[in-house]
Amino acid sequence: MDKQRNEKCSSGNKSVFAWAGGIVVVIGMIWLMVISFITYKTQVMTNQLLDKMSTSLATNPVAQSGAKGNLQDEVKDALKSIADQKLAEERKALYKGWDKANKNTDGRYIYGEPGARFSLINYEDLECPFCKRFKETPKYIVDTATAGAVNWEWRHYPMSFHEPVASKAAAVAECIAEQKGPSAFWAVTDYWFNHTETNGKGFKDADSIPALFEVDQAKYDTCMGSTEVIKRIKQDMEAGSAAGVDGTPTTIVRDNVTGKEVSVVGAQPFSKFVEVIQAMVTDSQKDTSGETSPSQPEK
Repeated sequence: MDKQRNEKCSSGNKSVFAWAGGIVVVIGMIWLMVISFITYKTQVMTNQLLDKMSTSLATNPVAQSGAKGNLQDEVKDALKSIADQKLAEERKALYKGWDKANKNTDGRYIYGEPGARFSLINYEDLECPFCKRFKETPKYIVDTATAGAVNWEWRHYPMSFHEPVASKAAAVAECIAEQKGPSAFWAVTDYWFNHTETNGKGFKDADSIPALFEVDQAKYDTCMGSTEVIKRIKQDMEAGSAAGVDGTPTTIVRDNVTGKEVSVVGAQPFSKFVEVIQAMVTDSQKDTSGETSPSQPEK
């Protein structure tokens, strides 16, 4: 009996819940219909408003140009401003660190004091991977030398197996510097080393260098085809060959007081040049004191 009562009681609860659930479903459906209707009406009103705005823009040239043209112009101007600022920063960075750039009495580009006691006469090929590795060393020597005691002189020595790109790179540096001065010469050589794949491959954006350095394109083109530039590069190569240069980089360390020279071949470390210069100083001191010493062998 109790079991039946409990079962009926349970069955009665299910009926109540089913009835209540049905009411909830009906109410939910009503609200869904109301919300859908409101959403539909809102969408219709929004579409009508957009249609009116589109019609107004289409039939009103002033409004059309003001809404579309001005916005497009503002976006273009903003993007151009960002690009111009980025380019200006890039151009400024090109010259960073080259404030000691000069020319010597022979018209060659040097970095450091023209009257320095020691010169690093550096025969370089802008497509040489070892020159690329070595490029920071002579600059560091000049920057850290006491009282401007050392300068660095660049001489072109494009290797035949890196042609024609190596000679073109040398000409680019000369022609940019012709318009922009000594600092630009060093900036271009540094830029080339930083971007080239070396070994005569160059790099794909090389033709953008004149625009990057803001030179007159017509004058630049004339310079690139000039026999004078070719002659200048050949003179450097002839001087190198006469000094025994047969590879790059080769650096002739010269004591401008005694006239003594020592050849340092390859991408040698900073310590090697310190050793050579210190030996030159020691030898010159012995010479002035009357002592005799064996001459420094060329390396």
